[in-house]
Parts: sequence; C-alpha cells; structure tokens
Amino acid sequence: MFRKLMFCALILGALTSGCAYQGAVKTVSATNIYSDNDKRIPGKFSYNVDQTSLSKLKVNDTVSGYMCSAHHFPIDAMYAFEQSFPTMLQQVFDDITPGDSNSNNLNSINLLFRVERFDPKLKFSKKFFGADAEATVDLSVSVTGTKSNNRVFGTTVETQRTSSGDGGSFCGGGPAVLGAAIEKAAKDILEKLGERMANSQSLRNQSSVKN
Repeated sequence: MFRKLMFCALILGALTSGCAYQGAVKTVSATNIYSDNDKRIPGKFSYNVDQTSLSKLKVNDTVSGYMCSAHHFPIDAMYAFEQSFPTMLQQVFDDITPGDSNSNNLNSINLLFRVERFDPKLKFSKKFFGADAEATVDLSVSVTGTKSNNRVFGTTVETQRTSSGDGGSFCGGGPAVLGAAIEKAAKDILEKLGERMANSQSLRNQSSVKN
C-alpha cells in the first residue's frame, strides 16, 4: 500500500513540477484547393510574408488549466509556416516568386500575407497513468494584393483546429499533440487562402491589364 501511495505521489509530482517541453512543427503541403477555373492565374506575381506578424507564431507558453501547468510548452511555428507557402502558391499562380523580385515591373502584382491571430492552447486531463492532452489552435491570416501601389485584392481567412493524444506520464506528449493541431490549422488556412485567390476574378482581371 505504501509503495502504491509513493508511486502515485511521484506521478503527481511529475505532473506539477516544472520542465520545459519545446514543440516542433513540420511544414505542410496545402494542395487541396478548389477553383472554379481550370487554369492557374496568369501574369507576374511576387509575395512576401510580413515578418513582424509572423513572430506571432512564436509563443513562450501554451498550456492552460491546472494539470501540467508547472511545465512550459513553448512553440515556434514561424519557419514551418513560412516554408509552407510555395506549394500552395504554385497551385494557384503560373508565375510567382518570393520577395520583391518583380518590384520594377509595373504589371506585377505583389501579395503581402500577414498573420492576424495565433492562439494555441494545450490542455491536459488526468488519467490513471499520466495525462491525456488536447490542443486547440485558432489561426487567422490576411493577404493584400497591390499593383503599382494600388490595392487590387484583399481578404482574411480564419480557422480553428484541434488534436488530442497521450500526454505521457510526465506531460511530455503535449508538444506532439500541439504540433499536430498547428499543422492542421496551417494546412487549412493555406488552402482557404488558395481558394480565395484562385476564385478571385479581380486578380485574374488585373493580371491581364498592362500599364
């Protein structure tokens, strides 16, 4: 009986004493994009991801609730999210390059993406051995298209995605669950952006107008 109580005390202590668990996020392939058009958008395009807003994807702690709250679960999804854009954009545009490589071309359209909101939450619930983990991620991203300093396109999309799994005996399973939820949210948000742009008649019209 004493040994059983000691074991339970050790588990409880592990759940309430502090450790830092750094989460990892992988790049996603956002290719499930529905379009009313058979062809990609023609013309010259370039794109940028606003670096200031991108920093919102780096969060020092994501845990909520009492269980495992003594631990820290930082996450940095900046690199993975930014590197996930090219696959989606290549599904939508015939000719698109990163940065301002087409800045001297008056007929080029530049797309600027901004992270408007990123709210990741990781919550644990106790079970007999360790804990279960559930992650919820809210993500919102906007895009603005400009041509010769004139706005020709703009939209904002948002999503919420969840993931659940084993939190581990010492809460160490949380980062994997959180990473999975972020990857789901990133894939969904990029596909929504892709669909908005692919079905934008304004972008298609502007890409064919010569200055």
